[in-house]
Amino acid sequence: MLRSRPEAPRPPVRPGVTERRERLEEQRRSMVGDVAHELRSPLTNIRSWLEAAQDGPTPTDDRLLALLLDEAVLLQHVIDDLRDLAAADAGRLTLHREPVRAADVLDRVAAAHRGTAERAGVRLDRHDVGDTGELYADPLRLQQIVGNLVGNAVRHTPSGGRVALSARREGRATLLQVADTEAGIAAEDLPHVFDRFWRADKSRTRQTGGSGLGLSIARQLAEAHGGSVTARSTVGRGSVFTVRLPHEHPGRSAGEG
Repeated sequence: MLRSRPEAPRPPVRPGVTERRERLEEQRRSMVGDVAHELRSPLTNIRSWLEAAQDGPTPTDDRLLALLLDEAVLLQHVIDDLRDLAAADAGRLTLHREPVRAADVLDRVAAAHRGTAERAGVRLDRHDVGDTGELYADPLRLQQIVGNLVGNAVRHTPSGGRVALSARREGRATLLQVADTEAGIAAEDLPHVFDRFWRADKSRTRQTGGSGLGLSIARQLAEAHGGSVTARSTVGRGSVFTVRLPHEHPGRSAGEG
């Protein structure tokens, strides 16, 4: 008669490992739910408008086509943001670094967002402190970082408010700042502003224009450059988001072209 070999003792689980696994699993479930919500709303709108047009009462005119295009663009925006986050999480975020002037990046971002700001009644300003010099960075990703911050600021600044873009050197780093006025973020909410799909005002939805991922992506891209993004805010006075990037080349990584 064969006797079964005694089962080898399992290594003890280190304190905190179980809690960390449970927290990661909860974050994964929450992420899946958030993604489903973000994708469901535009898809529901597209389907209902197309069904109404098929049934006859809704005319297939320029207005309907514009609505469908807006929803399709939003879907593409959410999907692109999710792709960037997945690449960052997997360490596959590709950076193509080259010498780039911080002031030029801010100028391009300001030009790209000025129309949206004007339609929202928000003044968009640009100013620098001294010569900001050059960074060794991916210019497109750098524009994406600042663009996400500016887009967020414009959406949350009431009409008549102001958003300012500025740059300055500080020691061995360059600081890019996006400051807005009026609204501000409560102290208890500030630690969560870079969380994925997080919104301070739970009544705010994707209709505010964002995917809920822009600030998370800005942080991931800044960290991929060896830098950081931080936020400070005072309710009723506004917020300041600061991107800090090193001047030196941090070393060629596997994800760089």
